[in-house]
Amino acid sequence: MGEWKQEKCGWPTDRGSCRNKTMKGTSRCYHHQGDWTKRGQAELKKKANKRRKK
Repeated sequence: MGEWKQEKCGWPTDRGSCRNKTMKGTSRCYHHQGDWTKRGQAELKKKANKRRKK
């Protein structure tokens, strides 16, 4: 395998932007994989519920 430069996610967060490394073949890190996927939607809902409970 050749050298593969790991990009940073850059997802906008409350502390600026996400500094996690992206997943191969995507422009986002593991945590920000697709709000466009079913799994992503479920994760967003979970996080929103946690925030509301606090």
